[in-house]
Amino acid sequence: MRIPFSLVCELLDEAYALFLSRKDHKAAVRSWFQHHRDRINAHDASLSALLSTLLPGMRSDRVYCIQATRLEKIIARGLCLGSSRVAELTRYRSSGNDVDLADCVERVLSITPNCVPRGYEITVEEIDELLHSYAAGIKWSSPSIRATSSLLTQRNQRDLEQVYSRLTPLEGKWFTRLVLKTFEPLIFESNQVFRECHPRLPLALKVREDFSAALELVQSCKGTFPSHQTNRKTTGDYLISKFVPQIGTKIGRQTWAKGRSIKHCLDLGHGRVSVEYKADGEYCQIHVDLTKGYDNLKIFSKSGKDSTEDREKLHSVIKSSLNIGKPNCQFQKSCILEGELLVYCDLEKKILPFHRIRNHVTRRGRFLNTDADDRVTPHEHLMILYYDVLLIDDRPLLHVRHSERFQLLSSIVTCRQGYAELVSRELVDFDRPLAASNLRNIFAKTITRKEEGLVLKMDIPYFDFFGGPCSFAPQCIKLKKEYIGTFGEVGDFSVVGAGYDPNKAKQYKIANLKWTHFYLGCLTNKEEVKQWSHKPKFTVVKVVEINETLLKSVVQFGNPMAKPHDENAQTELLIQPGLELNPKLTVAFTNPLVFDMRCFNFDKDGNTGFWSLRFPAVSKVHFDRDWMDCVAFDELQEMALMSTTAPDLPDSQENLEWIAKLEGADPRGIAVDAAIHTATAI
Repeated sequence: MRIPFSLVCELLDEAYALFLSRKDHKAAVRSWFQHHRDRINAHDASLSALLSTLLPGMRSDRVYCIQATRLEKIIARGLCLGSSRVAELTRYRSSGNDVDLADCVERVLSITPNCVPRGYEITVEEIDELLHSYAAGIKWSSPSIRATSSLLTQRNQRDLEQVYSRLTPLEGKWFTRLVLKTFEPLIFESNQVFRECHPRLPLALKVREDFSAALELVQSCKGTFPSHQTNRKTTGDYLISKFVPQIGTKIGRQTWAKGRSIKHCLDLGHGRVSVEYKADGEYCQIHVDLTKGYDNLKIFSKSGKDSTEDREKLHSVIKSSLNIGKPNCQFQKSCILEGELLVYCDLEKKILPFHRIRNHVTRRGRFLNTDADDRVTPHEHLMILYYDVLLIDDRPLLHVRHSERFQLLSSIVTCRQGYAELVSRELVDFDRPLAASNLRNIFAKTITRKEEGLVLKMDIPYFDFFGGPCSFAPQCIKLKKEYIGTFGEVGDFSVVGAGYDPNKAKQYKIANLKWTHFYLGCLTNKEEVKQWSHKPKFTVVKVVEINETLLKSVVQFGNPMAKPHDENAQTELLIQPGLELNPKLTVAFTNPLVFDMRCFNFDKDGNTGFWSLRFPAVSKVHFDRDWMDCVAFDELQEMALMSTTAPDLPDSQENLEWIAKLEGADPRGIAVDAAIHTATAI
């Protein structure tokens, strides 16, 4: 008894209606699972297919290379639409209509519905098989997905077209969003969906971050799990023995929190804490399986994708650092490690900025967005910075304390400067009175050196198996200066134009919305404009979104003079290829808005060649400031260089200044240790 796709669409529609009315949809999810439990537990039903349908954003291993404009053509062919119905299908392109492509599909199918014979209704399993086999033919999908292409009937666009001829209006709407891999603004809480499928599934997915592997793990424990009367230690010991990592299947990452101040970090942390100097690179989870040969190596990225092929240049570095194939290799079968991929320059003897990684790492065999980058020098190469080990041979380490794991990591890694290193760290006892002062001094030193930040790790297991199946309190704290107060503020930027994304527009509860994305520009001829009133020339440096509150302010109080981009003669906009993304700039503002910006750092976006804001956020919209006073292009480049270039020698004065700033960033401007001393004295 397979699961009809119509039942899932009913849940999605109900949850979406609750979202629009600002009501919680968790009860609806729980009720749906309870009502259809027999179907869900049927022998021929696929829980993996159901999870992939309800949580499409978690299938990073599947890539379809289908955006709205391409899907629109597939739908038109599948439904044999004439010109009038094609016009109805494309209404989503125009701003202010408050519809996306999925809404248009529903309307088209409501006007001329498909005739679907009884017994020919489409199921969740059928749709999942179709999407899986389609993704298997796309080179951007993960190797494990592509490897199944020979086992499945190869699907193409024609198969997608045929599916649309079998769908009801409601199914057509949600299938469209499923292919586009987003139900936004509707977002299910993943752990709730996992628990409804099986109470132990959230923990299983932490240990094996793959729907099929996690479900297989849960099923293997059926009938052997301790009863509810069993104490926590017995249950925890059982979970440790059964819920073990699997070589070749990614382990979920630890939960973490943002440190908002030194006091906030002390409130979250406890005991002896490892303070690690964070490197700005790409996360790697490395799986080594010597039972299948010395070359059996897998590297997973942060998103869960298998990036082994893309990070080929790192393979020899990993093998050398682990002494694979040598007598002094410290493991016999396998190991799983965590680290950060970086680019190191032997000439400068330092780690290079984050954007240099794309010049050394391919994406499915191709270098992407590198046209405007500096050429790679012979002195540059990839390196790996190890910071954790999760499995050695038959010994899983997820239940082992961090201090012991780091000691084991040190014993199996052979370090070589600039190629393979262990993360630099210091130990701070958070239970001691000097903890705040020690942490503040370390953090100030990090800021002065222009490093990215710190990661604070308590001396606890990677996962808590003894506190219950869903006990995932933050095990580490990320501390960056941009997380604290106003330290991340950059300045005012001119908003020179805007674009419209119908999917994003649906996330805002604003009627007749015209713009969802805003283009930040920096003047390149500021003095000429000031002195001789020349035409303003802007270089677009970033595209940003704003939250609903600020967007309502822009709609209500902003009065930018918007002209179609191709008709704009008042300003000149230079948009590099790396920023010509969806949604494209459709209108130019001849009297730009002013956004107060903050960011986490500076970086060079692909195919741009200049420094820009990294992870930008709009903190305020100013209606009383002149765009002529905003950050100019040269000022932004100078600001970025100062922020990313470390001084030749440590500046003790700057270090002291940052210590004072961090003291003032604690609640009410009083350093946490000063507050403790004052309270003790009283």
